Amino acid sequence: MTTRGAAAIVVQSKNGKLGHAAATYVSVEASCPKSCALYGQGCYAQLGRVGLFAARLDKKRRSRRQAARDEAALIRSTPTEGRPLRLHVAGDCATPSATAIVASACEVWRDHRGGPVWTYTHGWREVERRIWGIVSVLASIETTAEGKAALRRGYAPAVVVDKFPRGGKSFVRDGVRWIPCPEITRGMTCTECRACFDADRLARKGIGIAFEAHSQRKRKLLVVLQEAS
Repeated sequence: MTTRGAAAIVVQSKNGKLGHAAATYVSVEASCPKSCALYGQGCYAQLGRVGLFAARLDKKRRSRRQAARDEAALIRSTPTEGRPLRLHVAGDCATPSATAIVASACEVWRDHRGGPVWTYTHGWREVERRIWGIVSVLASIETTAEGKAALRRGYAPAVVVDKFPRGGKSFVRDGVRWIPCPEITRGMTCTECRACFDADRLARKGIGIAFEAHSQRKRKLLVVLQEAS
């Protein structure tokens, strides 16, 4: 792992869900929109081992722009080794300027024969999809009722639900067809599945990705989801 200011990058993530991919981590305080319903309320990036590491990055006390520049510098200087890159295992880009900084670095990753770059953002209301450029980005929403709003903004939506109503099969809720994350239903890693690697294709088809709440997060998440609905 290499760190710079409020950001860090690993060339080969040890996160079993991701698979053979690189990943970035950024200070939650410096990069995430405070409007996110999960901020301080059960967010994955503020729990467990990821939360402990993110808290260390928070201590750097960087602005949004500075945090984005830290992350961009790491992306530009890290050998791609042909790997996909998962942005923001912790963190986000919550403003157009921060997003543009990171998106520009992701073009360098691609041009240096890196694999696809993908992420999820709670800043989809403030940041236009086009600013993310080549990044495959899904809108992290709080309830399925927001799915159509995300699609109108050009984003495929991603949501956490209490359970999958049809097991591993797709389901329709609030006018959007949702695909249960294959990592949860079939044990596939992100680099094996690759559905989130082409979020624009999902958006064109009006499809979102659904995640089932993890056991350690489930109680807090369900309370937040109920309050947001």
